[in-house]
Amino acid sequence: MGLRSHGIHWRTAAAVWVLVGGLLGPPMAGAAPAATDVDEVVEQVQATCSRVQDLTARFHQTATSRAAGTVQEASGLFLMKRPGKMRWEYQKPEARLFVTDGKTLWAFSPADKQVVVQEVGEAFASRMPLTFLAGDCQLRREFTITAVKHAGTRASPTTRILDLKPARDAAGIARLLLEVNVQTYTVERTTLFDAAGNTTVIALTNLKLNSGLSDHQFQFTPPAGVTVVTPPSR
Repeated sequence: MGLRSHGIHWRTAAAVWVLVGGLLGPPMAGAAPAATDVDEVVEQVQATCSRVQDLTARFHQTATSRAAGTVQEASGLFLMKRPGKMRWEYQKPEARLFVTDGKTLWAFSPADKQVVVQEVGEAFASRMPLTFLAGDCQLRREFTITAVKHAGTRASPTTRILDLKPARDAAGIARLLLEVNVQTYTVERTTLFDAAGNTTVIALTNLKLNSGLSDHQFQFTPPAGVTVVTPPSR
Protein backbone atom coordinates (compact mmCIF):
# COMPACT_ATOMS: atom_id res chain seq x y z
CA MET A 1 0.00 0.00 0.00
CA GLY A 2 1.51 3.33 -0.99
CA LEU A 3 0.51 6.51 0.76
CA ARG A 4 -2.44 7.09 -1.52
CA SER A 5 -6.03 7.76 -0.55
CA HIS A 6 -8.63 6.59 -3.11
CA GLY A 7 -7.31 8.40 -6.19
CA ILE A 8 -5.23 11.19 -4.66
CA HIS A 9 -1.79 11.25 -3.11
CA TRP A 10 -1.65 11.08 0.68
CA ARG A 11 -0.05 14.51 1.08
CA THR A 12 -2.68 16.16 -1.10
CA ALA A 13 -5.47 14.34 0.75
CA ALA A 14 -4.02 15.34 4.12
CA ALA A 15 -3.82 18.99 3.13
CA VAL A 16 -7.46 18.98 2.06
CA TRP A 17 -8.61 17.23 5.22
CA VAL A 18 -6.74 19.55 7.57
CA LEU A 19 -8.16 22.62 5.88
CA VAL A 20 -11.67 21.17 5.90
CA GLY A 21 -11.44 20.21 9.56
CA GLY A 22 -9.75 23.39 10.59
CA LEU A 23 -12.14 25.75 8.86
CA LEU A 24 -15.43 24.21 9.91
CA GLY A 25 -16.91 25.79 12.95
CA PRO A 26 -20.04 26.33 15.07
CA PRO A 27 -22.65 28.81 13.89
CA MET A 28 -22.28 32.39 15.10
CA ALA A 29 -24.51 33.28 18.05
CA GLY A 30 -27.67 34.99 16.88
CA ALA A 31 -28.69 35.73 13.31
CA ALA A 32 -25.86 37.86 11.99
CA PRO A 33 -26.48 39.65 8.68
CA ALA A 34 -24.82 38.06 5.67
CA ALA A 35 -21.46 39.60 4.81
CA THR A 36 -20.90 40.73 1.23
CA ASP A 37 -17.30 41.98 1.38
CA VAL A 38 -14.58 39.32 0.90
CA ASP A 39 -12.54 40.59 3.85
CA GLU A 40 -15.58 40.42 6.13
CA VAL A 41 -16.40 36.85 5.05
CA VAL A 42 -12.78 35.81 5.67
CA GLU A 43 -12.79 37.39 9.13
CA GLN A 44 -16.01 35.60 10.08
CA VAL A 45 -14.71 32.22 8.82
CA GLN A 46 -11.51 32.70 10.80
CA ALA A 47 -13.55 33.51 13.91
CA THR A 48 -15.59 30.30 13.66
CA CYS A 49 -12.43 28.31 12.91
CA SER A 50 -10.75 29.53 16.09
CA ARG A 51 -13.61 28.19 18.26
CA VAL A 52 -13.37 24.57 17.05
CA GLN A 53 -11.61 22.18 19.42
CA ASP A 54 -12.91 18.91 17.95
CA LEU A 55 -15.40 17.63 15.40
CA THR A 56 -16.95 14.43 14.08
CA ALA A 57 -18.67 14.11 10.69
CA ARG A 58 -19.62 11.80 7.87
CA PHE A 59 -17.74 12.63 4.66
CA HIS A 60 -18.10 12.17 0.94
CA GLN A 61 -15.00 12.62 -1.20
CA THR A 62 -14.80 12.89 -5.00
CA ALA A 63 -11.38 12.73 -6.65
CA THR A 64 -11.06 13.48 -10.38
CA SER A 65 -7.90 12.65 -12.33
CA ARG A 66 -7.37 14.98 -15.26
CA ALA A 67 -4.80 12.74 -17.01
CA ALA A 68 -6.69 9.48 -16.60
CA GLY A 69 -10.15 10.96 -17.01
CA THR A 70 -11.40 9.01 -14.00
CA VAL A 71 -13.63 9.92 -11.07
CA GLN A 72 -13.36 8.05 -7.78
CA GLU A 73 -15.77 8.45 -4.88
CA ALA A 74 -15.25 7.45 -1.28
CA SER A 75 -17.06 7.92 2.01
CA GLY A 76 -16.65 7.28 5.71
CA LEU A 77 -16.13 8.91 9.09
CA PHE A 78 -13.87 11.88 9.92
CA LEU A 79 -12.70 13.02 13.38
CA MET A 80 -10.44 15.93 14.31
CA LYS A 81 -9.12 17.22 17.63
CA ARG A 82 -6.78 20.11 18.23
CA PRO A 83 -3.90 20.29 18.49
CA GLY A 84 -2.73 18.07 15.69
CA LYS A 85 -5.01 15.02 15.83
CA MET A 86 -7.00 13.53 12.93
CA ARG A 87 -8.66 10.23 12.10
CA TRP A 88 -10.45 9.34 8.89
CA GLU A 89 -11.99 5.95 8.33
CA TYR A 90 -12.73 5.15 4.71
CA GLN A 91 -15.62 2.68 4.60
CA LYS A 92 -16.49 2.73 0.89
CA PRO A 93 -15.40 1.60 -1.67
CA GLU A 94 -12.95 -0.24 0.65
CA ALA A 95 -11.86 -0.04 4.27
CA ARG A 96 -8.79 2.08 4.93
CA LEU A 97 -7.69 4.03 7.98
CA PHE A 98 -5.52 7.13 8.36
CA VAL A 99 -4.87 8.40 11.90
CA THR A 100 -2.42 10.75 13.61
CA ASP A 101 -1.93 11.71 17.24
CA GLY A 102 -0.06 14.83 16.17
CA LYS A 103 3.34 13.13 16.19
CA THR A 104 2.97 9.81 14.37
CA LEU A 105 0.92 9.02 11.29
CA TRP A 106 -0.49 5.54 10.64
CA ALA A 107 -1.89 4.56 7.21
CA PHE A 108 -3.55 1.14 7.48
CA SER A 109 -4.93 -1.07 4.70
CA PRO A 110 -6.81 -4.09 6.13
CA ALA A 111 -6.98 -5.71 2.68
CA ASP A 112 -3.19 -5.52 2.27
CA LYS A 113 -2.56 -6.32 5.95
CA GLN A 114 -0.06 -3.48 5.99
CA VAL A 115 0.42 -0.24 7.92
CA VAL A 116 2.76 2.58 6.90
CA VAL A 117 4.13 4.50 9.87
CA GLN A 118 5.71 7.96 9.57
CA GLU A 119 6.57 10.95 11.68
CA VAL A 120 3.93 13.57 10.87
CA GLY A 121 6.42 16.16 9.63
CA GLU A 122 7.70 13.64 7.08
CA ALA A 123 4.23 12.83 5.78
CA PHE A 124 3.36 16.41 4.91
CA ALA A 125 5.17 18.09 2.01
CA SER A 126 4.19 21.47 3.49
CA ARG A 127 3.89 22.71 7.07
CA MET A 128 0.82 24.75 6.16
CA PRO A 129 -1.78 22.01 6.88
CA LEU A 130 -0.29 21.40 10.33
CA THR A 131 -0.53 25.11 11.10
CA PHE A 132 -4.29 25.08 10.54
CA LEU A 133 -4.77 21.86 12.46
CA ALA A 134 -2.94 23.38 15.42
CA GLY A 135 -5.50 26.20 15.51
CA ASP A 136 -3.83 29.00 13.56
CA CYS A 137 -6.71 30.19 11.37
CA GLN A 138 -5.07 33.16 9.63
CA LEU A 139 -6.03 32.50 6.02
CA ARG A 140 -4.53 35.73 4.70
CA ARG A 141 -1.11 34.66 5.94
CA GLU A 142 -1.14 31.60 3.67
CA PHE A 143 -3.41 32.57 0.75
CA THR A 144 -4.36 35.31 -1.65
CA ILE A 145 -8.17 35.37 -1.46
CA THR A 146 -10.75 36.61 -3.95
CA ALA A 147 -14.47 36.02 -4.46
CA VAL A 148 -15.94 33.76 -7.13
CA LYS A 149 -19.21 34.79 -8.72
CA HIS A 150 -21.28 32.76 -11.14
CA ALA A 151 -24.95 32.29 -11.94
CA GLY A 152 -25.51 29.83 -9.10
CA THR A 153 -24.03 31.97 -6.34
CA ARG A 154 -25.59 35.20 -7.59
CA ALA A 155 -28.98 33.61 -7.06
CA SER A 156 -28.17 32.54 -3.50
CA PRO A 157 -28.05 35.16 -0.73
CA THR A 158 -26.57 32.63 1.71
CA THR A 159 -23.53 31.34 -0.21
CA ARG A 160 -20.16 32.91 -1.01
CA ILE A 161 -17.32 31.12 -2.74
CA LEU A 162 -13.80 32.08 -1.73
CA ASP A 163 -10.96 31.37 -4.16
CA LEU A 164 -7.74 30.73 -2.25
CA LYS A 165 -4.34 30.63 -3.98
CA PRO A 166 -1.22 29.89 -1.91
CA ALA A 167 0.82 33.01 -1.23
CA ARG A 168 3.96 30.85 -1.60
CA ASP A 169 4.71 27.40 -2.96
CA ALA A 170 2.55 24.78 -1.22
CA ALA A 171 3.15 21.21 -2.35
CA GLY A 172 -0.05 19.59 -3.57
CA ILE A 173 -2.16 22.76 -3.53
CA ALA A 174 -2.55 25.03 -6.56
CA ARG A 175 -5.96 26.47 -5.71
CA LEU A 176 -8.67 25.95 -3.12
CA LEU A 177 -12.36 26.88 -3.34
CA LEU A 178 -14.35 27.25 -0.12
CA GLU A 179 -18.14 27.40 -0.29
CA VAL A 180 -19.16 29.42 2.77
CA ASN A 181 -22.63 29.66 4.28
CA VAL A 182 -22.79 33.33 5.29
CA GLN A 183 -25.59 32.73 7.79
CA THR A 184 -23.44 30.40 9.90
CA TYR A 185 -19.97 31.16 8.45
CA THR A 186 -19.20 27.48 8.08
CA VAL A 187 -17.42 25.93 5.10
CA GLU A 188 -19.91 23.52 3.53
CA ARG A 189 -17.86 22.29 0.58
CA THR A 190 -14.18 22.35 -0.33
CA THR A 191 -12.61 21.87 -3.76
CA LEU A 192 -8.85 21.50 -4.12
CA PHE A 193 -6.94 21.74 -7.40
CA ASP A 194 -3.42 20.34 -7.52
CA ALA A 195 -0.60 21.37 -9.87
CA ALA A 196 -1.57 18.69 -12.40
CA GLY A 197 -5.16 19.93 -12.64
CA ASN A 198 -6.69 17.11 -10.60
CA THR A 199 -9.51 18.02 -8.24
CA THR A 200 -10.63 16.74 -4.85
CA VAL A 201 -14.05 17.71 -3.50
CA ILE A 202 -14.98 17.04 0.13
CA ALA A 203 -18.36 17.58 1.76
CA LEU A 204 -19.23 16.82 5.39
CA THR A 205 -22.61 15.94 6.91
CA ASN A 206 -23.93 15.04 10.39
CA LEU A 207 -21.41 17.42 11.90
CA LYS A 208 -20.87 17.31 15.69
CA LEU A 209 -18.68 20.02 17.19
CA ASN A 210 -16.75 20.32 20.46
CA SER A 211 -18.13 17.08 21.90
CA GLY A 212 -15.00 16.29 23.89
CA LEU A 213 -13.39 13.55 21.80
CA SER A 214 -10.99 11.23 23.63
CA ASP A 215 -7.29 11.17 22.72
CA HIS A 216 -7.62 7.39 22.54
CA GLN A 217 -9.49 7.74 19.23
CA PHE A 218 -6.33 9.17 17.66
CA GLN A 219 -3.99 6.32 18.58
CA PHE A 220 -3.34 3.12 16.67
CA THR A 221 -1.82 -0.26 17.49
CA PRO A 222 -1.12 -2.49 14.46
CA PRO A 223 -3.10 -5.75 14.66
CA ALA A 224 -1.25 -9.07 14.90
CA GLY A 225 -0.06 -10.36 11.54
CA VAL A 226 0.13 -6.90 9.94
CA THR A 227 3.31 -5.80 8.15
CA VAL A 228 4.67 -2.48 9.44
CA VAL A 229 6.46 -0.32 6.87
CA THR A 230 8.54 2.73 7.80
CA PRO A 231 9.51 4.84 4.75
CA PRO A 232 13.01 6.44 4.73
CA SER A 233 13.19 10.03 5.96
CA ARG A 234 13.17 12.73 3.34
